[in-house]
Amino acid sequence: MLEIKKVFRKYGKKEDSFLALKNINLSFEAGSTNAIVGKSGSGKSTLLHIITGLDHPSEGSVTFDDKNIYKQLDTDKWRGENIGIIFQQFFLQPANSVLDNVALPLKIRGVSRKKREARALEALKSVGILEKAKSKANDLSGGQKQRVAIARAIIDKPSILIADEPTGNLDSESGEAIIKLLFELNKTQNATLIIVTHDHDIAKKCGRIIELKDGLVERDRKN
Repeated sequence: MLEIKKVFRKYGKKEDSFLALKNINLSFEAGSTNAIVGKSGSGKSTLLHIITGLDHPSEGSVTFDDKNIYKQLDTDKWRGENIGIIFQQFFLQPANSVLDNVALPLKIRGVSRKKREARALEALKSVGILEKAKSKANDLSGGQKQRVAIARAIIDKPSILIADEPTGNLDSESGEAIIKLLFELNKTQNATLIIVTHDHDIAKKCGRIIELKDGLVERDRKN
């Protein structure tokens, strides 16, 4: 479904150049659960940006259903239609309602207000926070804000759901609830789940663990 082949990512020029990724070869099957782990500087963020089309590889290809996302597809459109991203920071508009925050991706794409609000309510229901639809985002707890961020990520039913340190700003109880929710969404929506994390306990819950070190895949194993 999603394949990364012979990908390198170089920053800088000549003697100041730095290889953040070195010959990365990975494929992600539909509906699978995957963890990407590694220390700071291992290349996790760069790989995440390459997977989502937010950054271009210096060499190699990223293909989705056998189409190069950088050469054969409109990358931004492809990402909007197929990728749901959940960040460690919630990136919510604090003065706006929960409903408006969740509906924002569809508003940007020009979907009518009626349709986007209906989809937003459906997404909020699926993450168990429908009763907060009219609340201001600023009035929510950390765990509730992350649920809103997840609802926003899944509003268009993406085929790939990427969570970048999704529990980093949460207490243990809220973090466990969010991880449980992500795996439930993986099952109910058959979305490929990719979790970027420092937490090995979270990684062990995934069917596959990819370990990065110095821009290389040091280990790629199934659980």
